[in-house]
Amino acid sequence: MIQASHEAVMVNEVLENLVFEQNGKYVDCTFGAGGHSLEILKKINESGTLISIDKDKKATINLSKDFTDDGRFRLVNDSFSNLRSLFEDKEVDGILIDLGISSTQLDDPKRGFSFQSNGPLDMRIDTTKGQTASDWINTATKKEIEDVLWVLGQERASRKIASKICEIREKKPIESTKELSDLIRSCVYTRSKKHPATNSFRAIRMLINNEIEELQKVLEASSHVLCCGGRLAVISFHSMEDRIVKRFFQGKDRNESNVKFQYIKDKFLKPTPKEITINPRSRSAILRVAEKLC
Repeated sequence: MIQASHEAVMVNEVLENLVFEQNGKYVDCTFGAGGHSLEILKKINESGTLISIDKDKKATINLSKDFTDDGRFRLVNDSFSNLRSLFEDKEVDGILIDLGISSTQLDDPKRGFSFQSNGPLDMRIDTTKGQTASDWINTATKKEIEDVLWVLGQERASRKIASKICEIREKKPIESTKELSDLIRSCVYTRSKKHPATNSFRAIRMLINNEIEELQKVLEASSHVLCCGGRLAVISFHSMEDRIVKRFFQGKDRNESNVKFQYIKDKFLKPTPKEITINPRSRSAILRVAEKLC
């Protein structure tokens, strides 16, 4: 049985703002280790239902009895961008999207997400398809690498890092997280406590998993499957993601939907100092919750 080492972020704030009908139908688009899902199940009543989604196959196996023995719960192994194919329009009361990567993924060296431990440079959430981070690093042009590190990672040393990557890979392919982390460390000077590879690893992960496009798609889909007055809660950990969510709620940058949303209370919520102390990984989290207007 997998034990949830991942600490769900802003649980109280999510429950308070998202679960407004105890007998409603809710969707957790990012099941992960099940932290948010478990708390939602505790809050809804016997008539309520929860459908959770995760495209990481490992997240959908060896579930605890808290989930397998609960008839109100169902887990779907799929990308959350396919949300509209899973539900009818106006069928769902509340949707949660937690854009943070699970600690169970981050702390597994074999997944290649972390610069803190050595492992194969993979970074795919769905390990059954798509190119790995190593594939991309060793084949992308210098300009492509620069652009990804600068745009997605906001990395000031993007050009220097890209040049170093191209120089090193001519001699030997870059295949491990330690190789890439050490390479980046040699290019980035910082007095901050933040690891020099933080921005670059995040940028490459976002590219490999097509995270920006996936986010845009799930937001559009949510506007259709939510019922009138239904609520959408999104936790982001990166300014680019948060900007996309904010502009979506404002009715901007829409691909097809013209559904209007209104914030429940505040425009955004942040973790309390106490939560940040207990779970330092929550420090950059931003929660936005809005209801669908009809």
